[in-house]
This record gives sequence, structure tokens and C-alpha cells, in this order.
Amino acid sequence: MQHVDLIAEYLMQLQRELAGVDTAVAHDALVDAEAHLRAAIAAGKTPAAAIEEFGSAADFARAYAGTPAPMSPVGGAGSTLPAPSAVGTVPARAGMLATLSCIPIVGVWFQPRAWSSLFYFLLPCFVIAVATFVWVVCVGSLALGTLPIIVGVPLAVFLLGSVRAIGLAEGKVVEFFLGVRMPRRVQPVQVLTPLGAVAQIGFWQRIRCWLTDVRSWLSLGYLLGNFFVATGLFAVFVTLVAMSFALLAVPVGTALGVPVVQMHGDDAEVWFLWQRIKPDANGTVHLSAAQCLLSGLLGLALATGTLWLARGTGWVYGQVVKAIQVAKPQAVAQRFAIVQ
Repeated sequence: MQHVDLIAEYLMQLQRELAGVDTAVAHDALVDAEAHLRAAIAAGKTPAAAIEEFGSAADFARAYAGTPAPMSPVGGAGSTLPAPSAVGTVPARAGMLATLSCIPIVGVWFQPRAWSSLFYFLLPCFVIAVATFVWVVCVGSLALGTLPIIVGVPLAVFLLGSVRAIGLAEGKVVEFFLGVRMPRRVQPVQVLTPLGAVAQIGFWQRIRCWLTDVRSWLSLGYLLGNFFVATGLFAVFVTLVAMSFALLAVPVGTALGVPVVQMHGDDAEVWFLWQRIKPDANGTVHLSAAQCLLSGLLGLALATGTLWLARGTGWVYGQVVKAIQVAKPQAVAQRFAIVQ
């Protein structure tokens, strides 16, 4: 099967050329290259002609890894200049944010990625984790319960296919909020003909592919385990945000004349930052200027630490999701040997 060896050799050479490139980018490049070559063979070209027309692995790797993000055309076809209203304003703001974000420790307040990561763990991460956990448990339980009557087999395959699709969709959300590049291509389940083209895959072959692909089980385990991780992160960040807001609100409320708390009873007392405060005759708790300053500083420090924690956790979380989604490519002859 020389044609299979030619394409496998090209893909393995491309993989070597992509060494050091982001794993998600390398994954997409390999999937795109194979899809293009298979389509060319299906159109009647020989494998050697398809590879020659496609270009060398080194050129394709450089082009794929170095292509800049497209800009919206303005003012005519092919124009890549920013809109006139943005000239001098958006770059200036971006430059100012970049400068401020470089300030040690407190620069995290000016990093959009820190805020988007914090928002992700406070809302989208928890909501998606709960929804996907319910889906996996319900469909999985139904599949296990119906295995004795054969119906559970296609349900199990459907579940494995759905969790991979859910993982791909969640990857886009993770990339948007956490800034970690995710795969945008899915390695297809397919069978090769003797001429190297893609053939129709049968039902049982598809089942075997889903069941033997480790990514299916990794995605399933991720959706199950992510519920507990997302719930824990949600609780941690809600607590930290609430505590930071409360500490920062104390000096502001005191300056505006709003009492910290209103108490009733002769024996009432309040503990604030390890200090016991006795309310006045009206039951109003007053804080000294030193206590307000200490509360504001502690709130600022806690809020800054929360942003740093959100940014760091977001990077680690994104890398885990990427590792689950990225497939380590194999030689074509090896990868399809099990289904032919």
C-alpha cells in the first residue's frame, strides 16, 4: 500500500516540522493536511501528485504556524487597515493597558485576561459543568440500563460522540475566556480504500473507532470530573469576591455615613478584623479611620490575589482541556489498520 505509506510519511514529516509549535495548532494542521490530501486522491490524483501540488511539509508548517489573524477589511477590498475612528484611539488604549499591566503585582487589575478568567469561573464554567454532568449521567445511565437489550450499545456510542462534540464546543468557550488556543478541527472517523481515498464507514466500524479511541473516554471522564472541579472553583471564587467586596465597601460606606451594622441590645458587640467594637447608644457601629484604612488595604490585597489566582487557574485549566482534546497523530497505515 504505497499510497498510504506516502501520505503517512508526509504527515509524520509534517509532525516533525511542527515540533515546538502549539499543540492545538499542530493538531489542526495535521487534520487539515490529511483532509486535503484525501480529497485530492478521491478526485482522481495520485498520492505523489497530490503531495506535490499541496507543497512540502516544511512550507505548509511555516505557513500554518505563522499565519496572522485576519483583520476586518475597511475602505475597500483587500484593505486591512483599522477603521478610521479607531486610528490613534484603540492602539493608544491598548498601549496604555499593556504598560499598566506590566506594573508589578497590581498590574493584574489592567489585564483583561484576568477579569475574563474570573468571570469564566464565576458563571460559564459552573453552568456548563452542571449541564454536561446531567447530560452524561442521564444518557449514560440509560445506556447502561438498556445494554441487555442491545439498545444500550448505540446509546453508548451516541454518548461518546456527543461528549467529544461537547468538548469541542466547550473548547471554544475556554479559548474565548481563558485565552488558551484550542483545537478547531476534529480528526474524522474514516476508512481508506485501496487507492487511498476515504470510503464510507459502517456502523460497527464507527462503534469500534469510538470505543477504541482514548479521546472519547478522556472526554467522558473530563465531563464527569469537571463538575466537581467547577463546583469547587465556583465556591472558592464566590467566597473570595464576596470577602473582597465587603472589605472594600467598609471604608466607602463609612465615608458616606452608612453604618457598618445596626445592633440592638445593651450587650451587643461586633468583632471586626479581630477587634471588638461596642455600638453606641443608638446601636450604630462606628469604625475608626485606622480600621477603615486597614479594611480597604486588606480588601485591595485580597482582590488582587483573587485576580492572580483566577489568571493562573485559568491557564492551568485551559492546558488540561487542551491536553484532552489534542490527539497525538499516528501513521495513517497504523491508525486505520484496526478498522479495515
